[in-house]
Amino acid sequence: MNYLEISATVFGLLQGLLVMLNKRSNWVAYIIQMIFMVLFSLSVNLYGDAVNSLCYIFVGVIGFIIWNKKDEKYIGSCSWKERIFYIIIMALGTYIVYLGLRTTDDPLPLIDAFTTVSSFVATYYMLIKKIDTWVIWFVNDIFYCVTYWLLPDQALYLFALNVIWTFMAVGSFINWKKIMNSNKGKG
Repeated sequence: MNYLEISATVFGLLQGLLVMLNKRSNWVAYIIQMIFMVLFSLSVNLYGDAVNSLCYIFVGVIGFIIWNKKDEKYIGSCSWKERIFYIIIMALGTYIVYLGLRTTDDPLPLIDAFTTVSSFVATYYMLIKKIDTWVIWFVNDIFYCVTYWLLPDQALYLFALNVIWTFMAVGSFINWKKIMNSNKGKG
């Protein structure tokens, strides 16, 4: 058993539950999970994931700062222009990252590129509390399931985590939508 994979899974479950409940403390579990993910990703040559997770350690600190108490209940949504923009960013970003990853021993350069880029986009929208983050995370989690299943030495704990996260993305969308709707009459 890979203790890095198991530790990342445990902290990922904790973080997923806390963010679904719109709790600021999710960022602490997120930072710890990302430390384990950097180490795990390097151990299986998923270089895009490793860079991704390293950046997320810093994003976790920023998220903890941004999600302060006074605006804890705020949740918004993207305009159609923003949605088109982030889809274009994900497509172009995936292609650019893929060009770099295909020159390495990354076993899944195209999927790794997509999950890397879409994770950045989803995390950005999670940072600024846009409900669209959960649609992106839903798609991203499905591709992560494929990634961890297809690895030469399958990462079954991370596969299971991403299956759970796929369902949690749906639950998070529903919960955040309730919070968003309850705030429409305020302010």
